[in-house]
Amino acid sequence: MNKLFPEIYESLRFLLIDLQKQLLAVIEGVNEADPESFARSLSRTAYIENAHLSLLNRAYQAIQNSNQDYRAVIQGYEHVSYSLISLSRQLETISYQLQRSDALHSLQKKRVLSALQDLNNGLELIEPAIESEELALSIDICQLQVRMDKVCRQQLKRYQQKLQERYDEALMQSSFVVKDIQYMARTLLKVGEGIISGKLGQFIEIDSYQKLEATLSAMDLDLAEHQIHIHSMGETKSGCTISGVASASEAQDELLAIFKEGQKKKLLEEKIGIESWHEKFPGIAPEVYSYQKQGDKAALLFEYLTGKTFDKLLLDNRTVLQDGLNCLFATLTEIWQATEQAQGINTSFMPQLQKRLKSVYAVHPEFNLKGLQIGDAKQPSLETLIKHAIKLEQKLQPAKAVYIHGDFNVDNILYDADKCEINFIDLHRSDYQDYTQDLSVLIVSFYRLKQYSPKIRQRIRLSMQAIYDFGADYAEQHNDNDFALRMALGLARSFISSTRFVLDKEHARAMLYKGRFILEHLSQMSKQEYKNYQLPKELFRD
Repeated sequence: MNKLFPEIYESLRFLLIDLQKQLLAVIEGVNEADPESFARSLSRTAYIENAHLSLLNRAYQAIQNSNQDYRAVIQGYEHVSYSLISLSRQLETISYQLQRSDALHSLQKKRVLSALQDLNNGLELIEPAIESEELALSIDICQLQVRMDKVCRQQLKRYQQKLQERYDEALMQSSFVVKDIQYMARTLLKVGEGIISGKLGQFIEIDSYQKLEATLSAMDLDLAEHQIHIHSMGETKSGCTISGVASASEAQDELLAIFKEGQKKKLLEEKIGIESWHEKFPGIAPEVYSYQKQGDKAALLFEYLTGKTFDKLLLDNRTVLQDGLNCLFATLTEIWQATEQAQGINTSFMPQLQKRLKSVYAVHPEFNLKGLQIGDAKQPSLETLIKHAIKLEQKLQPAKAVYIHGDFNVDNILYDADKCEINFIDLHRSDYQDYTQDLSVLIVSFYRLKQYSPKIRQRIRLSMQAIYDFGADYAEQHNDNDFALRMALGLARSFISSTRFVLDKEHARAMLYKGRFILEHLSQMSKQEYKNYQLPKELFRD
């Protein structure tokens, strides 16, 4: 790291020198019971603050002048610096406490000095860890936290026992000091994580690192030898973080695998979903390399699939987008034919919408209208429209169940133009269901994209229309007479419920109005009119 940005590294070295002086003065003060040592420790704080500000200024200049590839390294320096300044402030607090109270005389010096010496050992490892091509020393810094924390917890337990027997002000102050040392242990852990992150190319916590290390063993890769590079690829709506894993010798776009971390329940569902797709329609889902769990968290390492998601294809040329849709329609036809079950499953679009209304109103409280009346004209509330639509939905004939994606958004479908191949990702909701579930979600996921140029909105309209027409053709071929009504209810559900992901008020209102229009239209129709229902094509226009 220092070879790339020597000026930033120079500021970090000055910060470290003064921080060690500050720490050693505290160690001497505890060992010798010398208040003057604590005064010397406090005198270093201004130097440390200046070195920290110098590093941040130099990091800012470096970010302005460097390309994207080096920003993770610079941010790694910043993370380390912020952690070190936090250590300095914690040492400052300890010095004030020991200088102005009787806590010094109640400390168990052997344990406290042991923890402080581990902290000093960690500071001494920082420069070698940064300069090293490997991660072993950075990991050693993180592991010192475990030793320090253990010593502090043992000492705090003894203080608590004594305080339960008899309250003592000095013992209470000593507890605060030990607690501050415990906080410093956690801060030292952040230092090690910052160095690891700078080397890997993305911020990563040690728990995540250990999961990644375990999962990469399935690919015969060793993080400790710095054979790989990782970079962020975003975060899902469910809170999972996604990273790309590449060989350190390769370009970032030549990925080896995808590393996904988040709640164990979500990732276990995704693992099961992927495995289920491999059984039902091989080749559509990525291969799982490894699954690791720890507490309520888990990590999944799986195959990196080539191709572009449909939100990216939309920004490409129109021909590539149309080719992608045609390939998708052919693939869906194959999947539905291969997985079709004789028994249909009723849709539950309206109950789903009822459950999500609270979340919609939390983002858009102005949507929560209880019905309007002007003269004899009445506008029913959204809740009333949904209750009416539930009665209609219960009477509809379900289609034969097929295996569906379950979260069929534009960013969960990949199209590889070179291979003319479709792949699915994010498969934690896959199950047997009515195919209108996937089609209605896909149509609305196109509409809600935050792309407002007339050319792109035109492509969005044509894509929505193409998806609907494909579904209608499939329904006609399979004598699915209620397709239009089920799709209407599915679209109403998705238009309204998806507004909770759209902060642009004008865009969100357009989606609400489209959903309401469908429900109001259906509520005014007779049973005879239902038989010949056709979805108004104007719904696909802005």
